[in-house]
Amino acid sequence: MLEDSRQIAGTEVDEQPLAIGFSDLRGFTSYTAERGNREAFRLARRFVDLVDREVSEEGGRVLKTYGDGVMTSHESPDVALRCSAAMQEALRRYNAEHEDEPLSAGIGLSWGSVLHTGDDVFGHSVNFAKRLADLAKGGQILVSSSLHERTAKDGTARMRHLGEHQIKGLGQHSLYEYVWREEVANLNLSDGSLNVVLTEDDKIVLEFAKSIEEKLKLAHEKLLAEAGSDDGGPVAVMRRKVAQSLARKLPRWIDSFQASAGLGVEHGLEDVEATLRSGRLVIRLPSGKRLALEKGQVDLGQAERFVEKLNAKKRTASG
Repeated sequence: MLEDSRQIAGTEVDEQPLAIGFSDLRGFTSYTAERGNREAFRLARRFVDLVDREVSEEGGRVLKTYGDGVMTSHESPDVALRCSAAMQEALRRYNAEHEDEPLSAGIGLSWGSVLHTGDDVFGHSVNFAKRLADLAKGGQILVSSSLHERTAKDGTARMRHLGEHQIKGLGQHSLYEYVWREEVANLNLSDGSLNVVLTEDDKIVLEFAKSIEEKLKLAHEKLLAEAGSDDGGPVAVMRRKVAQSLARKLPRWIDSFQASAGLGVEHGLEDVEATLRSGRLVIRLPSGKRLALEKGQVDLGQAERFVEKLNAKKRTASG
């Protein structure tokens, strides 16, 4: 007996082209370690409510939530871009009122044919969008080439080509960033861990990658596993002692790193200072934190242009 084309393994499916989006909070691991599960859940729900409101207003649909993230669908690529920009703008407004507890999220968008079953979707495009969300820095919207092709014709969507990237499990792909806010300058660390953005409305934005937090988390889990090993012998005993010591310290390192990073929080330019001397870029933030970038971490030409534009913006604002 032949299976109905609308059924797979006895389940009703509907195949259709959709824009799929994933939105992930940044810094959630360290926040949970510092504040505990209840406070982390409260913050996650606040993020989900914010996303749900913006998606509903822009004509999208929230498909599911997963801890610190949200999965959405949109019937057109243009709606997906507009909705994602609205989400990032909503986070900006929220952070202006909650400077002590900001929210920062990376968004990934892809377009393609998906299998739709009730409130869930399956397919390559779904997997791709999740990978893009994992790659996106806080405040970024990363876009697949398939979605870019369908929004580039009218030229209204400002896209930045990020080149070819090896996507885990999915091969080599050309990626784009949707530039949803007016930027004056953009400074990128060579290891891809951080973007520093100077915006037209006189803000410095720190966009940190999720990968750093995830690598620290995986290292922490590995150390904990080694510390709990039942293997005997003096070498194994010594390894466990070292692992136990590092495992105790690593959560504090994660918290310290995220605290010093600023985690995508915006800062007004009035109290920002940037200097470039002997190949070392130092950015002093209003919070008193200092971001020091050594030679090799940034392109010196890009850093010089960034400092020039920042100081020009400050002179204009003060004049």
